[in-house]
Formats: sequence, structure tokens, C-alpha cells
Amino acid sequence: MLHRLPPFRPAWRRSLLLAAVLQACQAVTPALADDFDDMRAKWLLRAAGGAAADTADQEIAAQLKLDDANAQRYWSSMQTAPDRAALWPDLASTTVSAHVTSAYRRLAAMAAVYASPKSALHGNAALGAAVVDGLDWMSKNRYAAGRHAYNNWWDWQIGAPMALNEAVMAMRGLLAPELLARCLAAIDFHVPDPAWRTTPSGTLSRTEETGANRLDKAFVAIMRGVNGKHAAKIAQGRDAISHALPYVTSGDGFYADGSFVQHTHVSYIGGYGVVLMADIAALYYVLNGSPWQLQDPNAGLPFDWSMQAYRPFIYDGAMMDMQRGRSISREFYSDHSVGRTVTGTMAELAEVLPPAQGAQLKSVLKGWLQRDRTFGASYFTPVATAVPGIYAGLPVYQMGLLKALQRDAAVAPQPEAAETRYYPATDRAVQRRPGHAFTLAMFSKRISSFESGNGENLRGWWTGVGTHSLYNADQTQYSGSYWPTADALRMPGTTTDHSGSGTPEKWKLYANDKSAVGGAELAGQHAAIGMDFSTRAWSDSGLQGKKAWFLFGDRVVAVGSGISATSPTAAVETIVENRKLNAGGDNTLTVNGVRQPATAGWSHALPNTKWAHLAGSVPGSDIGYVFPDAPTVQGLREVRTGAWRDINVEGSTQPVSASYLSLALPHGVRPAAGAYTFILLPNRSAAQVAAFAAANPVRVAERSTGATAVTDSALGLTGLVFWEDAVKTVKVAGKPYLASDRKAAVVVQQDAAGLQLAVADPTQENTDVIHLELHRSARAVLSLDPAITVQQLSPTIKLTVAVKGSAGKSYQARFELKRP
Repeated sequence: MLHRLPPFRPAWRRSLLLAAVLQACQAVTPALADDFDDMRAKWLLRAAGGAAADTADQEIAAQLKLDDANAQRYWSSMQTAPDRAALWPDLASTTVSAHVTSAYRRLAAMAAVYASPKSALHGNAALGAAVVDGLDWMSKNRYAAGRHAYNNWWDWQIGAPMALNEAVMAMRGLLAPELLARCLAAIDFHVPDPAWRTTPSGTLSRTEETGANRLDKAFVAIMRGVNGKHAAKIAQGRDAISHALPYVTSGDGFYADGSFVQHTHVSYIGGYGVVLMADIAALYYVLNGSPWQLQDPNAGLPFDWSMQAYRPFIYDGAMMDMQRGRSISREFYSDHSVGRTVTGTMAELAEVLPPAQGAQLKSVLKGWLQRDRTFGASYFTPVATAVPGIYAGLPVYQMGLLKALQRDAAVAPQPEAAETRYYPATDRAVQRRPGHAFTLAMFSKRISSFESGNGENLRGWWTGVGTHSLYNADQTQYSGSYWPTADALRMPGTTTDHSGSGTPEKWKLYANDKSAVGGAELAGQHAAIGMDFSTRAWSDSGLQGKKAWFLFGDRVVAVGSGISATSPTAAVETIVENRKLNAGGDNTLTVNGVRQPATAGWSHALPNTKWAHLAGSVPGSDIGYVFPDAPTVQGLREVRTGAWRDINVEGSTQPVSASYLSLALPHGVRPAAGAYTFILLPNRSAAQVAAFAAANPVRVAERSTGATAVTDSALGLTGLVFWEDAVKTVKVAGKPYLASDRKAAVVVQQDAAGLQLAVADPTQENTDVIHLELHRSARAVLSLDPAITVQQLSPTIKLTVAVKGSAGKSYQARFELKRP
């Protein structure tokens, strides 16, 4: 079964009715005939830019001209001969369903400018006739009731009917009743019920739609109902929305921890989640005030999603790649372009939220658009698309809202939050501090290491196997040519044997067969995270090991243990860094105070490495690395060349190149008990890194297959991951510190105010309790989550934590300590 993740509907696709508006939306508004006409006029007013569309604004005017130019290109290249085999020569296939969707999108773009009073092509009789002719040809030759679907279901049930609805909305007055009926009958055939997937023959299958797909199809049903003045269809679409709103505990949808899953096992807030939020904003807009307004107790949840599921994964306007699934392989959809799409969509959402929530969301959006410098002179600069000569910008409606936000002095831009979050439902973590955001992508029995399908993301094997990403002032680090040139088998943070070849199995769950994958989050500021892993899902090399990360304040401590492999030829290494460099590839690398060569092709084993420093490509993007064990670090500076076609069958074959600097810790062939420790220090100068290394407050208390534990005396923190279901006591400075009888992740912080801890079941399989004994003595309990029972406070603190059904949630407790 094929799944097609739509490309977030950029301006020329997502808002194909960008400038369309009825004459009824002029200064004098005549009485509307019925509720359907009211909804149609409202939608077309939005499509025309709404009240905020100031055509005197040069950028808005330029976007309107761009829409005209795009439509003109489609019109000029459209074939009109009576015996034509296709409307456009490049969309002639009768086996590739995407050609059906693309043809309707082009017709909708043409229809939009025909209907728009702000377009130079408004009311152009020849253009109108061409659109009508195109719709007629498509309804007879490509998309019709009774015509069986082929190739990808998404085109027949979402892509094509969505664009067809938009074209009909703009052109309805020119369509003969018979043609209108034919168009609507085709939608009814392929989308008889938005809640269920349809078979190629038009009958309902047993696949219930979820998440973004369900909302897409709800939107199709509602717009079809408006176009056909069919109340039951609108109600059918509205009722399908409610299923996608509540938090879920398995499968697709939003989770209470802020995770979003699509395709059952993929973390996808930056892919399908983008589509879903766009649907929510549009659906609320068109339904509000109508007889079919959504009346659901969960209707207010999109604000919570915005703040808990989207905001943490957007940094300076960029949607983090670990949330974008297979779409990282798309040439024209960078992290910042997707982030801009979310920003525009949420500007729409803010308009339909209660005022206090809308104001809070606008503050976040204003911060993103002010800090994002990747679009050049203006945040609203159009970008190239996959169609040569066609450029996409934000829809005029969203541009108007964001420009009004820019001018509104009453809304202060919100800075990036200082927080650390762990998302157990999707095995994702993010640490955010002033000037940087560190992210971690893991895989488990629940979440796949990557997704591939439709010929996309062909080299994603290691992107979810402990890959870390560091976002800082270098805003284009993961944009441009990163994904076709990055070494896919040496992703930063991974312990790799370089396996992963051939074409991945589409839609496969590439699972981790180990159970201990999870973490504990303390007060939203610190975390201890562990991943017991093996690569059996795609390799027979026998690689396995235990990886832990301690997100402490503004630093990350990475510790590995029990690393082993059975392959007689594959060398195993842990990749500390593999970062894209500046255009000249000459970022300075300093190791133990010694500047290393900056020439491409440099490769060197650096013995007794205590610290290293990589100068950033722009100010504010330096990175430091500290190695407490003083190991040999393998350094490599290289120019890598690839093509987008290497990772996506629809990508360009044009070679692209980028320079990289990698640091790796070799474990050799057939390691039996490999281990490592390194500390990542974002935004530190070389002198600061050297000073940290000389007075390092971080100590590894244990690094074994039984437990991994780290202390940070400067922050009063101790992080622990217990790897076995057996009583285990970790010692700190030679003295017993904490014991656990089950697999667990724990963070403890002690300061003058007392002691607080967080504990979680990383397996999400424990159906009983975790017993902890902390070798400290407390005077009183200050706060306690209900799942924790305190058995004693002295001479040690003993706790029982009921984790059955906790789904990896962190439970917290605070204690007042006895004074010595």
C-alpha cells in the first residue's frame, strides 16, 4: 500500500486560490442566497488575502504578480488540440497517479487568477474557457466516477480531489450543470466517506483514516459539499474531524507528551503534522459561523499542540529534520521552508483562537520570523520549486497576517525557550538553551529508525539510531546540499559499522529489538536518556551496544558501553561530529591547543585528545568537545559530492558538493566491550573549552552493561540509566549512591534548597513498579507525583514508583534534606 506525503502545499500548490474572490467581496456585498454561498464567499475572500491583503505593499503585490506568472506558464504550455493525449506533455502518464493531481493543481492555479479581481488575468475569457476545457477533459479521460484508481491512493482520494474542489470553487459560475455534476460525482466515487480509505474500485476498505490523511479527506468532503450545496457532505466531513482531535495512546495522532505519529511508527510533526495543522486552520476558518460549526470538547486542543508539539521542534524558524521523516530527501523542502509554512499556518490559527491564546501564539511566531535570516533580504522571498520557472512564496492571506504581526508593537517576539524535553512516544529529545538547540533521534520497538517509500529517503538508515543535530547561529547547516552530501553511514552521534545498502523496503518498521529506550526529564530542564540498541533490522553484523546521553544545562554528556559486533570486516566507530563547513571548507579545528591543517583530504589519528574546538561558519556557531578519557580521535576533512537523485527518485541528477569535518572514536573490528565518553559544548570559544577540560566538573561514575551514570558537580546533577532488571547499586566517588531493581532512567539534582529527582521506565513494558534506594537522608517530602510512594526517608530514601501504563512518563519528587 502506497503512502504519499504531500509537499506541504507551498504557495502555488497549497493556496491555489490565492487571489480568487467573488465580486460579492467588493465594497458593496449583496445578500447571499444561502449558507453554501456564504461559505464559498468566505473561502474565496480568504483566498484573495482577506482584509489584511494590502496590494500597496510591494511584497504582496509581487506575490500576486508571481501567481499570475505561474498561471500564465501553465496556460501557455497547456495542450488544446482535440486529439490530445494529455493536458500537458510532462503529465501524460496513465500509470503515474501524481500526474492526475498535478494536472488539477495547474488548472486550479489558472482558475485562481481568472477569478481574482486583483489579477491582471481576471475575467480573461480565453483563460476561463481553457480552465473549463481542461476540467471537462480531465473528467472524461482521467478522473471520473467509475474509473478505477491506479498507483498511489493519495492522489485519488486527497491530492486530485482537493485541487479539483479549489478549481470548481473559483470557476463554478462558468461550469455547465452537467460538467459540475461530473466533477462532483468523481469526488464522491473516490471519497465516498472521508473516515475510510477507498479501494481502487471505489468501495470502502477496512483502513480507517487517521491524523493528517483524515483531516485532508474531511476537507475534501466539506469543500465538495459547498461546491455541490450538499449539507450531508459538509456534515460528513465535519464529523470526521473529531476522530483526529483527542490524544491517543497508540498508533497515529497526538500524544499527551507532545509527540505526533503518522504511519504508526514515524515521528512526523514536521511532515504530516504540517499538513494536519494547515487543515485545522482552514477547516476552522470555513466552518466557524456556519450551521456546521465544529462542536467538540477537544476543539481547543490545536493551541496545546502548537505550544507542546510544534514549538519545541522549530528553532529560529527551522523545522528540525528529525521530525520530517522521509521528506528530508526532498530537494525543494528545506527545514526553513517547512518552518515558514508552519509559521504562516499558525498565523491563521491564531486568528480563530481565543484572544489570550492567539496573542501567546503570535509572540512565538514573531520571534521565528524575526530571527530567520535564510530567505535573504526578506522573510517573504519566494523560493524555487521542483517545476522549472515556478516559484513559491507564502499565500497572500498569510503574508498579510504576518506583516500585520511585524507591525504590531504590542506583540513582543518570544525568544527561544530554555528547556529540555524528552518525548517517550516518539523517542525524541530536545535541549534548548540561549544560542543553541540540541536534538536526539532514537529508535525502539515502537519507532522506526527511518521511513522510506515512494522512492524517497533512500539512505536514511542511521538517521534515527542516536543521530544528534545541533542548531545554532549557522542557520543553513542542514539546508542547501546537506542531505545529498552528508555521509549517511556516519551520522553524528551514532555508533556505526557503516551498514545500510541497497533500496530500503518501503514503509517498513526498521525497529530496535532492545527494550530499554527512553529517558527521565527533570523539571523540564535536565534529562538522562538511554538507548540499548542493535541493528538486526537491516544488518547481520551483530552490532549492538548501550548509548546514554545526559542533557545537563548547556552541555551534553554522551557515554557508550557494551559495544560489540561480530562482522569480521566491518570497523565500528562512534561519530562525535560530522559537520558541514563553510563554502571554503576551512573552519579552524583546534585539538589540545594545536591548530590542525585545514586542507581538504586531511585525515589524522589524534592521540591523547583531551579537547577539541571547531570554529563555526558564522559567529555564534563554535562547538567544543571534551574527551575525559583522552582517547585517540580520528579526524577527517573532506569534500563530499552527491545528487538529490541519490536519495530521492524525483531529485535532480545535478552534482552538488559540500565540505565536512568529522571526529570519530574508533572501536575496531569485532569489538567486544567498546566504550566512549565525550562532552559536547555548544557556543564555546577554544579558550573556554580548554578551561572546561582543565577543571571538568563531569565525572563518569559507571560505564558498564549494568548501568551508566554521570555526575556534574557544578550543577549538582547525577544522571543514571539502569540497563537490567536486577538489583543494581551505582557508586559515586566510591560510595553507594542509588540502587534500582528494574531498568530505569533517573535524574537527581541536589542544591541548597534540597533534592529533587525524576524517574521513568525506559522500556514502557514494566507492568509493576521500580524500587529505588537513594543513599541520602531526607527530613521531609516537599512534593510527590501520585505514582511515587515513599517508604522511608532515613537513613536512606526508599521509593516505589508505579510505572504500569506510564508510557515512559517521568515521575518527580522533591525532598528537604537533613542538615549535617
